[in-house]
Amino acid sequence: MSLTEHDKWKQFWDEQAKVTDLHQAVRGDKVFSDEVQSFHDRQLLALLDPQPEDDVLDAGCGVGDQILLVGPHVKRVTAIDFSPVMVERCRERIGSILDNVSVEVADVTSLPFPDNSFDRAVSIAVLQYLNPEEVEAAISEIKRVLKPGGACVFHIKDMASPTGLMITFGRFLRALTKGRPPLEYQYRTYRWYKKKMNRYGKITGSYAYGMWTPFMPTRLISSIASLEVKCRRHTNLFPLGKEYYIKIGFNG
Repeated sequence: MSLTEHDKWKQFWDEQAKVTDLHQAVRGDKVFSDEVQSFHDRQLLALLDPQPEDDVLDAGCGVGDQILLVGPHVKRVTAIDFSPVMVERCRERIGSILDNVSVEVADVTSLPFPDNSFDRAVSIAVLQYLNPEEVEAAISEIKRVLKPGGACVFHIKDMASPTGLMITFGRFLRALTKGRPPLEYQYRTYRWYKKKMNRYGKITGSYAYGMWTPFMPTRLISSIASLEVKCRRHTNLFPLGKEYYIKIGFNG
């Protein structure tokens, strides 16, 4: 029996969980600058706005980056990932650092939790690996398990951004010369995601970043990322990046 796209991605993440570099295991690249990563983390935390009594869901936790970021600020974090190997690595990493965290194997499109279980949620580097029906299911499920007035910060990739268009063109050239890879995540537009999310809640905040492309040399990517952070410290008018954190509020 042939594997579904869903099963192929699960196999991919089981293998990716074995990569030595923790950030690379989840995001596919290394942290080019601790300063840059720290700045992006602070923007994510500000969007989420965690409170001390919050129960937070991390839907697609990977090796636990968001758990380490959010966990110290809240009452409890419940984290899920559909890769059993990724979950084991996350447990090993988090277990000796935080005692208010549980990590289990589960699918974001069918969450094993009762309605109204959590105050807030994060779902980082997940939606681009889902087909359109799965994206809707994931947003719907997160809304279901959040309490009325709850909110989730999603991470997306914007195909319509200048950087996204460059990546799309690079993929086209690669397909012409080398053929398409067996697995490739989905580049969609910010507008596409906005339309989906507005069916379930209201977008209340966003943060764009990531003006580099994977085709650039590592040194150039590091320089661009550092310049981007310097610009963001002085202005919010920075919509060129391919990556977005989007906060969506749910009112029940």
